[in-house]
Amino acid sequence: MDHLQIEQGIRLRQLIKALKLNQATFAKSLGMTQPNISRMIGGGNTISVKVLNAITEAYKNVNLQWLLTGEGAMFKDEAEQGGQVKEPPAPYAARGKGRLEELEERLERLEEEVTLLKTALGKK
Repeated sequence: MDHLQIEQGIRLRQLIKALKLNQATFAKSLGMTQPNISRMIGGGNTISVKVLNAITEAYKNVNLQWLLTGEGAMFKDEAEQGGQVKEPPAPYAARGKGRLEELEERLERLEEEVTLLKTALGKK
C-alpha cells in the first residue's frame, strides 16, 4: 500500500463523516458500492478519476485538492465553488507541473500496472 493512498483514504473517511453520511449512503450517492468505498478508505484502492468526478458532481463544495493532497480546507468557500483545483507552489510548480497533474499521471500509471497484472493473472 502506498503512503499517499493511505492518507487519501483517511481524508475520504473524514469527508464522509463531515457530510454526516455512512459509507453505504455515500457510495450510493456516487453510484458505487460500499465495499469499493471501504477499500479506498482502507488504502487498498486508489481514489480514481471516475470517483473524483462523481464526488465533484454530487458534492460540489468538496475541495478535491484537500482530498488528494491534504492541502487547504475540506470544503470550498462559496466564492470558490465551480473553480479549478489550485496548484500548490514550488517545488511542483518549479518542475512545470502542478501536483494534481502529477497525481493524475501517477494514477494512470497505476491503473496501467493493474491492467497488466490482471492480464498476467488471466483476469479481465
